[in-house]
Amino acid sequence: ELSCSVRALQQDLEELKSVNASLRKENHSLREQLNTARNVEGVRGRSVRPSCDAEFARALKVFYHSMTSVRGQLQRLRRHRPSEESDLLGLRLFVDEQSRLLRDFSEQLEQSVSTLKQDVAAIVRRKRERSGVWS
Repeated sequence: ELSCSVRALQQDLEELKSVNASLRKENHSLREQLNTARNVEGVRGRSVRPSCDAEFARALKVFYHSMTSVRGQLQRLRRHRPSEESDLLGLRLFVDEQSRLLRDFSEQLEQSVSTLKQDVAAIVRRKRERSGVWS
C-alpha cells in the first residue's frame, strides 16, 4: 500500500514536472511576444512624433507659402501706377492707396518672418527638451 502511494506520488511528480516545463516554455514565448510588441510600439511611437528635420521642413514650407503671397503683394505694388489723367486729388488717392498697400505688405512680411522665428524656436526648444543635445 505504501509503495502504491509512492508510485502515485512519483507519477504526480512527473506530470507536474511536465506541466511546469510546458508552462516555462509558454511563459518564455509570451515574454518574447511582449518584448516584440513593446519594441514595435516604441518604433511606432517615435514615428508618430515628427523628427526635428520634418518639423523644420514643415516650418519652411509654411514660410515659403506665406512668402509667395508677400511676393504677389510686392508685384502688385510695383505695377500699381497712377492714371494718366490724374489731377492733384487723383494723385493723393494714389499715394493713399500706395501707402495702404505698402503697410499691408510690411505687416504680412513681418508676420511671415515672425512665424518662422517662432516655429524654429519651438523646434529647437523641443529638441533640447527631448535630448539635451543642442545646449
